[in-house]
Amino acid sequence: MDEKQSRKDTETAGWLDADGNFTQRLQEQRERPDWPWYHTLYPDLDPVRDKTKFTVLNYRLIDDLFARVALKDIPAVQLILRIILKMPGLRVISVKVQELLENGVNRSLWLDVLAQDDTGRRFNVEVQNGKEEFSPRRMRHHAAMMDATLLEKGGDWQKLPDTYVIFIIDKDYPGSGLPLYEYEVLPRGHDVKMDFGLHFLVVNGEWRGEDALGWLMADMHESNPMKMHYPVLARRCLDLKTDDKEVVQMCDAVQKLVDESKEEIAINLLKEKAAPELVSKATGLSMERVLELQASLGEGSAD
Repeated sequence: MDEKQSRKDTETAGWLDADGNFTQRLQEQRERPDWPWYHTLYPDLDPVRDKTKFTVLNYRLIDDLFARVALKDIPAVQLILRIILKMPGLRVISVKVQELLENGVNRSLWLDVLAQDDTGRRFNVEVQNGKEEFSPRRMRHHAAMMDATLLEKGGDWQKLPDTYVIFIIDKDYPGSGLPLYEYEVLPRGHDVKMDFGLHFLVVNGEWRGEDALGWLMADMHESNPMKMHYPVLARRCLDLKTDDKEVVQMCDAVQKLVDESKEEIAINLLKEKAAPELVSKATGLSMERVLELQASLGEGSAD
């Protein structure tokens, strides 16, 4: 074992497990590379019998559901923002996940993460892993909804805080091979600049450079906390996957997602005029719930 690997193992054992038990587990993992990383923690885990827990153990930060829970943590969000924005002094004072923005007129919007720093700046972080198509106009919509909810009726426009809309995407959406794409309002036909206080950033999730952002993207795509570069993220992910209370929280979140998926299928079937009885049988939802969904069709819903 080389000195670098030995030092990394020592550091890893220190922040993963105060009593040093992980040192032995790391050695067992090295001797049996064919084992999943969690085998030494749950040697009797059955992927079929323990399907939900198995799903949780394989989650990554780039997975939307896991990110929603993991990023309730201020230190984790602060680290991510400091790296992406290259602002080492940025101090986050509040974080909300799955924040609902409503303007009372048209659409409403769910934000993955909404954070605020000690200067009042607002940061919307969205995690998108390729299951849905990215659209720059979605970023515009997010910024517009944030402004609409940040300013009270009759409020002073000058008091609008700087807003950052950050999309971390599984792929290199712009396709130029850059680690990060930043967009702002620029002058055209003249050189007079104005400060609109609005910033759009698209993070290339494929970036694996030997730099802070490359390590962050590697961590966000890693299901094994013991292979992560950043202890803040690794500790958070390990807790969610191994701490009994946190695991229950994650399993509940997975079950909620399953239920929501069933309801989404049911709604689509009802829109196609499928009989409620058939919808109930196809999705496993109770007739009572199917009828509730049928009654709700036509009402506004959040994105």
